[in-house]
Amino acid sequence: MVCIFSSCEDESTKPEVVTFEICPVDTAAIAEASPLGNINPPGHTFPSNHIGFYLKGNELIPVLAMTKGTVRTIYYNEWSDDFRIEIDHTESVLSYFDHLCNLLPSIVIGSELHTGDLIGYARRNTGAFDIGVVNYNVANSFISPERYHEFYLYYDDPYTYFTDSIRQILELKNPRIGEPKGGKVDFDRDGTLAGNWFLEDTPLTYEASSYLYGENQLAFVYDMYNASTILISCGGTLEAAPFAYRVTGNTPNPVSITPTTGLLKYQLASPFFECTMVVKMIDNRTIQAEVFIDRLPSSVTGFSSSSRIYVR
Repeated sequence: MVCIFSSCEDESTKPEVVTFEICPVDTAAIAEASPLGNINPPGHTFPSNHIGFYLKGNELIPVLAMTKGTVRTIYYNEWSDDFRIEIDHTESVLSYFDHLCNLLPSIVIGSELHTGDLIGYARRNTGAFDIGVVNYNVANSFISPERYHEFYLYYDDPYTYFTDSIRQILELKNPRIGEPKGGKVDFDRDGTLAGNWFLEDTPLTYEASSYLYGENQLAFVYDMYNASTILISCGGTLEAAPFAYRVTGNTPNPVSITPTTGLLKYQLASPFFECTMVVKMIDNRTIQAEVFIDRLPSSVTGFSSSSRIYVR
C-alpha cells in the first residue's frame, strides 16, 4: 500500500468498530435506563463504571446477545444468587452483563454468541440489570492508575455502542440532565479537590477502588442524574458515613479548590441532621477532611483530632 498523506493508516491496524445491534432486553420492559456513575456507599463509594436497566413487573425478562462475541468469563454472585458474564467482541473491546439468572446450559466459557442469541434472564428484584463496556483504546483520567482495576481504567459509555434507533429509545428512559448523556466516572483533576481520594495507608493495589476498601474511599464528584450537581460520597471513617450527600448551595465547585484555597467548609444536605464537612488540600495529592454532625459551617472553625488524611 502506498501512503500519500502522513495521516494515512494501514487499514489492518485500525480498531474494529463494535456496534450493539439490539437491546439485550425488551425496551418496553425497561422502567429506567440509568447513566454511568451510580454512587451507593460503601459498596459504590466511587462512581460506578456501568449503566443499569431497572425493569418493570415481576416476570423474568429474556437477555439476548447485543452483537457477536465470545464468552470470556462467568462469575457467580453469591450475595444476589445470579451471574456476571463477560463477552469479548474484538481484541480491544468487551462488554459485560451483571445480575443474570437462569443462564442457558449452552452458555459456558468459550461459547460463540451471535446477535440475538438467548443468554439467560433478568429480573426486577435484583435491582438493576447492569451493562458495562471496556475499550482498551480509551484513555480515562485517574491520577493513580495503580489503584484501579483495568475495567475502571478503560471503561466506556455503553450508550454510544448502540445503533442510533436503540440509543434514542434508551436515552428517553435515561433521566440524566447534562452531558455526557451516558454519564461519567472519572472526575479526577490533579492539583484540585475533584475526584477520588483514598484514606492514607490504603494499600497501593487495584482493589483499593473496589468495594473491598469502600470504607477508605472519599469522592468529590457530580450527581449521576444531574451533571452540574456536586456530590460528596464517603464510605466510612468520617462521621455520618457511609453517605452520599449533595452540597447545600451547590458551591464551591471541587474543580476550583486547590492547595491555595485554604480551609474549606461544605454544608452537606443531609435529611437527618445538620452536617458540615471541613476539608483542606495540604498539597496537590493530599487532603485533610472531617465531618461534624449537628453543626452548621458558621460554628466550625477548624479540625479536631478526629480529622483524617486522604491521598490520591
